[in-house]
Amino acid sequence: MTMRIAAIAVAASLALTACTTYPEEEEPETASCGYDSRNWQATIDRMPGPGAQPMLHITGEVDMPTPGYTVRLVAGPADRMMPPGLHFRFESERPDGIVPQVIAPTKVEYREQTPYSEIRRIIIGCGDETLATISPVPVVQ
Repeated sequence: MTMRIAAIAVAASLALTACTTYPEEEEPETASCGYDSRNWQATIDRMPGPGAQPMLHITGEVDMPTPGYTVRLVAGPADRMMPPGLHFRFESERPDGIVPQVIAPTKVEYREQTPYSEIRRIIIGCGDETLATISPVPVVQ
């Protein structure tokens, strides 16, 4: 009888172990950099007018792992050459809640005043990866 109870206890514990849920694995870090990127462009807008300041415009598109990601470019350091090269960091934030698991082309835009009248090149990075190098950066007047 004890052997039978032991066998039932082992079978029950195996059955319960099979029902154990494990936390979902996080997406690899490279997913936050997107799967692919394209159509990167940059211009310096020096349109005349009272109090006008040069504006740097950067646009591109990144394929994110799901719809709903919040994406942005964060300005980094300029190199010491003249005209300078600028470095930007691509950042993304996952959407909250349940979202479809489909690759979603996502527009990236940056628009800020710039102290530079000319820019030699713009390098956009994410982690250890370079997403894009934009050169030359035309001036629009």
